[in-house]
Amino acid sequence: MNTISTRTRRSAARSALARRTLAVAALLVLGSLALPAGAAVYKWVDPQGRIHYSDRPPPPEGTLLSVDASAPHGRGERGGPEPSRTSAASSSTSAPSGPISGPAANPATVARLKQAVDSDVSSAQADQCKQAQDRYQNYVHSRRLYKEGPNKERIYLTDQELDTERLQAKHDVDEICPQGR
Repeated sequence: MNTISTRTRRSAARSALARRTLAVAALLVLGSLALPAGAAVYKWVDPQGRIHYSDRPPPPEGTLLSVDASAPHGRGERGGPEPSRTSAASSSTSAPSGPISGPAANPATVARLKQAVDSDVSSAQADQCKQAQDRYQNYVHSRRLYKEGPNKERIYLTDQELDTERLQAKHDVDEICPQGR
């Protein structure tokens, strides 16, 4: 089994989180400046669990999380909430407030989309939880684990390193899996 030291894994996770945060911030800034009026931003997750923002729907293997329409559909020029209007046109709409607008704003469609997204998110979380639990069980039941050396040779973990990996795997299970599983 190929494992990485805990310190390296944590450093890589912090670095990845920093890059993701920077990318999201850049996308938000660029999105608010570059999107034409009426454009939508699709938030979706790929099979590896990474979240993406795009002006196009996700590919078939991606899972749509939300669709955010720009300024003409409920947002002011600066991206904040639009001031409420008292006209008959705005008060007669029965669509729930949220990012979906246009033909898809019908309440039945919104409810169906929300149910589908909730189902997909639950399924993804269950898969991630199962993977973390399997990894932990593998570490608990293994007497020896190894990592790959520079020449592809097996370098077996010491008992202390194995205990550290088991603790990290248990922490991952506790963090990823909801209580009660």
